[in-house]
Amino acid sequence: MPEIRWLRISYWLGAAIDALAAAAMLFPDLGRLVYGISEFQPGADYRYAMGLGASLMLGWSVLLLWADRDPLARRGVLPITVFVVAGLAWAGASAVSSGLIPLPRMIPTWVMQGVLAALFLYSYLRASRAAAMEAISSDSVPLAEGAAEFLAQKRFAVAGVSRSGNAPANLIFKKLRASGREVYAINPNAESVEGERCYASLADLPEPPDAVMIATHPDQAMEIARQCRAAGVRRIWFHRSIDGGSFSPEAAAFCEAYGATVIPGGCPMMHLGPVDVAHRCMRAVLSLTGSLPKTVQVPKA
Repeated sequence: MPEIRWLRISYWLGAAIDALAAAAMLFPDLGRLVYGISEFQPGADYRYAMGLGASLMLGWSVLLLWADRDPLARRGVLPITVFVVAGLAWAGASAVSSGLIPLPRMIPTWVMQGVLAALFLYSYLRASRAAAMEAISSDSVPLAEGAAEFLAQKRFAVAGVSRSGNAPANLIFKKLRASGREVYAINPNAESVEGERCYASLADLPEPPDAVMIATHPDQAMEIARQCRAAGVRRIWFHRSIDGGSFSPEAAAFCEAYGATVIPGGCPMMHLGPVDVAHRCMRAVLSLTGSLPKTVQVPKA
């Protein structure tokens, strides 16, 4: 598997370079030779600081070799290691600015660190995509495909709209309406929202919606789920971004049990074009951190 090969190259190369860095820290003469430091007599304070740094480097070598024992599952070590590389680059910049190390001697190290960071991120992202595709079973589809199918419907209901107008549900409601879709607002405590009539429940709508967006408090999600079953709704999306959002495991399981397709996180505004910069960035960050669902289960026919 090519993705595993890239991961292993990253682990072993990172472990070797960290070990070399530790050697340069433990043996000042080696560091003096590599960086061209003249007239440098390390004292006890320098040796103590370098001993701490060498311990970190050697420990990180062991960590990378440990990750190599289960490359795909432990790939998360790589983006964390990028922060370590960035810290080392910053330390090098401080050494140059203080006059300890000549700039020409530091440039090759920075180039090597940049290449290493790029390799780590490339290997991680490639392996993550492969893992996501591997996780897709015959009765599931990628999130993007599930979102597209949800948004392809004609009539929508958004539960959780607020009279104050500052809730995520309001933004979703307005975006769906602006896109030309037929959309109803659900809030039992409001008569109108965003200049439109607001309904107390799905049962009060003029006709059943094709898809329902649940953006309520999680404690209210089960009630909306029951309304979805009663209305025969087969497409349900639980809003969730950085925090837990509106997702309720019990409500999601309830919907799946009666045959609905459930999207258990994310936001339609990350998929409904034109997507604004904020939601593009949020989608990228949440995807990188694994906070977005990778697949959507599709009920068996």
